[in-house]
Amino acid sequence: MATPAPQSILLFRGVEVELNRCSPATRQAITAEIGGGNPLADLEALEESTTANAVGQLAATMLASHTPAVDIEDALAELRAHMDEHFLQRKLVRLYER
Repeated sequence: MATPAPQSILLFRGVEVELNRCSPATRQAITAEIGGGNPLADLEALEESTTANAVGQLAATMLASHTPAVDIEDALAELRAHMDEHFLQRKLVRLYER
């Protein structure tokens, strides 16, 4: 009886990817980008995960304190604008370093 190949799952731009399910070309592109040390791709993945965590924490805190929905929406919009500006600055720095 053949043993199944081990699952090769890795985090790519904030998404868990099963390499065994990818086409060879996609698998090669993903591993080349990860191994190639693309700082902008790394920053995008960091941006996605950081923003998601911050939004989740803010929303949970505000919901727990029974904040009105309008105030929650405003706070989340302000947080998103702040995070976008923060990461835009970091991306510009990375681009100019190249």
